[in-house]
Amino acid sequence: MKKIVYILFFAFFALNSFAQKTATEFFNAGIEKYRSGAYKEAIVNFNKVLELNPKFYEAYGNMGNAKFRLGDYKGAKADYDIILANNPKDALSLYNRAIAKKELGDLQGSIDDNTAAIKVNPKFAEAYFNRGNTKDDMGDAKAAMVDYNKAISLNSSFAKAYYNRGHLKYKAGDVEAAALDWEKAASLDHYKSLDSLKEYCGVGAEETPAEVSNKGKKAVAKTTAPVAKKK
Repeated sequence: MKKIVYILFFAFFALNSFAQKTATEFFNAGIEKYRSGAYKEAIVNFNKVLELNPKFYEAYGNMGNAKFRLGDYKGAKADYDIILANNPKDALSLYNRAIAKKELGDLQGSIDDNTAAIKVNPKFAEAYFNRGNTKDDMGDAKAAMVDYNKAISLNSSFAKAYYNRGHLKYKAGDVEAAALDWEKAASLDHYKSLDSLKEYCGVGAEETPAEVSNKGKKAVAKTTAPVAKKK
């Protein structure tokens, strides 16, 4: 009888080991598909992972990311929900769910998730940036500015934060400061900043970032304040 038990135990262990190995292989294949932009195929692989191992939470996260890329924000949020039900302090999943909630129109929910992510990881620059975007969308430019400032203080190479902060400064009437932020963003290869410099400060897109500042200052007096675009 004991021999039968031992045989069944080792058979069960071997089967689980094989399933785990296969789940890992499907997971790696899903990552490769995701990185190549084949999001539907990535989802197929991540679903295979979860059929073999329902507690392979990394698969939920990456599947949620793939769904997000396909515009399935509700599906992405559902995957992030599963991770957070297991680990409410997963800062990355909180951040990802915040982005999905924003796309679904739940702006306050997005802010709450970003705030929760920041509590877990106070140095999460992207969460400050994302929360700043949502606050700006809600009309709270002052609070958005605080978040952009914090994001930049944590990551001095955060080009998108300089770009968005530049638009806030422009809308507040500080064209010179906006030009300097866009110049900085452009120097970090955020080329849309050159479009903003050209449209709002009269600076030619063909000019180098080093040439922007002085001309931007000259443009201050003659520049009006149309509604700025924000990307």
